Amino acid sequence: MRFLAIGSFALAVLTLPAASSAQQLTQSAAKGPTLQAAAVGFRSSEVKVDASTKITAAPIRRHEGQDVALMAVGVGAMIVGALVEDTAGTIIIIGGAAMALYGLYHYLA
Repeated sequence: MRFLAIGSFALAVLTLPAASSAQQLTQSAAKGPTLQAAAVGFRSSEVKVDASTKITAAPIRRHEGQDVALMAVGVGAMIVGALVEDTAGTIIIIGGAAMALYGLYHYLA
């Protein structure tokens, strides 16, 4: 039974590349994923869009340093809360987690 399974697998491996080579002629020249294929939603024709409507500069991110600082201080507070015992430590951990998540929310938004 093992020899039958191994033999059929070997036969399939040998015949699949020959069968798939006929389809390679019809595929386009672009290989791999493209940004155009990854886009979701409606697409406008490139002819209709002129150069004045395209945005070339990256958007300015304001207060990015504050968001990172909020995340760092929040994680630090969680570590301190883990070192403090009992209810006070739990409150510090929850406050630090809230601060870190608030900073992460503003960093990603």
